[in-house]
Amino acid sequence: MEITLKDGFKAPIGVVDWVALVVELQRKSNGGHIKGAYKHLGVSYAKPLDKGDGGAASKFVVRLQHPSSYAPIECLLSDLDEKYGLAAAPTLRALEVSIDFFHKTADSLALQAMTERLMVSATPSTILNPRIIGENYDFSGGVMPRRSAISATKTLYIGNKHDDEMWRVYWKRTDETFIGEDGIRVPKPLPQSEYRSRVEVRLKGKVLEKLNLISATDLRGFSYERLHSAGFFKFARRDHRSGLIFTNPYSIAAAKSLGVDDDSPACVLNGFGRKDNRGRVRQLSRHLVTDTELTEASRHALRRLTQRFS
Repeated sequence: MEITLKDGFKAPIGVVDWVALVVELQRKSNGGHIKGAYKHLGVSYAKPLDKGDGGAASKFVVRLQHPSSYAPIECLLSDLDEKYGLAAAPTLRALEVSIDFFHKTADSLALQAMTERLMVSATPSTILNPRIIGENYDFSGGVMPRRSAISATKTLYIGNKHDDEMWRVYWKRTDETFIGEDGIRVPKPLPQSEYRSRVEVRLKGKVLEKLNLISATDLRGFSYERLHSAGFFKFARRDHRSGLIFTNPYSIAAAKSLGVDDDSPACVLNGFGRKDNRGRVRQLSRHLVTDTELTEASRHALRRLTQRFS
């Protein structure tokens, strides 16, 4: 029997996991100094983009971890302007937003089951190299394997490192600390009470442009429900009323070579049956139906995030 949110789960929580800004200063500084000076605001690294002799630079990528509102971003930019002078309006380099599913008693079996449900049902609008990666980063194939390979001990990736959109679904049991101005990641265990099932989406480039997130100040008052409207944090399940997905020898052979079958995760099946009878592209494959519980819970989590962040 499939696990549901009624099985002891709290209301999902939307969070801004991190924000990366590009700042250009009138007076040069050192990345390590900026990180240290603003660590209390959540700055995890300040990577110089134009490092000169002695390590001084005027242009940096500055990353803030876990901002609970726009306030620390505003405080950072205001203080940088006061101490160094801003040579240009700070821009948004990248943004990662997550939705966390906490269990009321942090029950491991329940969290594993929910993680696997999220893996099976995550449905991005764009299908980009879905794959399962184990704890030792052992790739299970370039295309998402069958449902039997889904495991909460692994991580589902959709998208690539340098893509403008990348999803990750996993059972979160560690957090990260960052060392040096380049922000080398070092994992640290979380207490069991903070374990959760997580869906996270990293956005940059043209995706941010479509959301009108260009300047750092665009985050002030931004409605995170727009992510949902843009196709993020949506979930679906197989609709067996649609009949067989692969009905001719060519599609059957192609599916077999890719490791795809009728029971594959939604992020794979959404690549099939996307055109209607008139040849128009559908938002959701005809072989899938919206997972209303997860989709609506995520939308409400994004709404609450907007209220908190603003």
